[in-house]
Amino acid sequence: MRYLFLWLFLAQPLAAQTFSVTHEKRFRGDGRGTIEVTDEGIRYSSERPEDSRNWPYRDIQHLDRISPREFVLLSYEDETRYLGRDRSYRFVLTEGELTDAIFEKISRRLGRPVTDRVVPDKVAPEHAVPVKHNHTFGGCEGVLRFTGDAIVYDTENRRDARVWKLGRDIGSVWSRDRYHLEIHVYENNRRKFGRTRAYDFSLKAPLDPALYKELRLRLYDLEAE
Repeated sequence: MRYLFLWLFLAQPLAAQTFSVTHEKRFRGDGRGTIEVTDEGIRYSSERPEDSRNWPYRDIQHLDRISPREFVLLSYEDETRYLGRDRSYRFVLTEGELTDAIFEKISRRLGRPVTDRVVPDKVAPEHAVPVKHNHTFGGCEGVLRFTGDAIVYDTENRRDARVWKLGRDIGSVWSRDRYHLEIHVYENNRRKFGRTRAYDFSLKAPLDPALYKELRLRLYDLEAE
């Protein structure tokens, strides 16, 4: 029954939400204005009219929720200073929060993978495994939590925390042995060519073969739908 209520909530029109924000810029003075989230897209109204933007959802390439009060929007605009690299916009909310409900509705309007670094306070996992996430240099430690519809990486390194939804954010999972797991996700990745980014985890406890098999089958079934 609770899934029916959640579906009905998400199916409702997205009521316009307006937030006061700071637009953080590299090497230039930050801007200020408001962000409005509607059924049609996301609009930034700046104190400097030349900085204002209106993005229909089809013009948003990726959205990264860094915290309830900070997010990055990747557009399709060329950034000439960086040899035509797609331009991103970083916003910090000075009033209000980008709640789970609002973010989920935005992701449904986008209809494509997103990055979510906000781990819920209470996660009821079916399985949990202590891990180290291996970075290019060093790494950070935490716990992988496997729920019915997501994989959550919970870590004290908040910028590295993730909530990956099955069927939306995860391309595949792969394990070379019971003490390693790679999660390939659809995420904006400027360091490598390709559609996915691989997160490599060293497991502090052996991976349950039944869990690994179930994950792969579930991802296969979702791709086949």
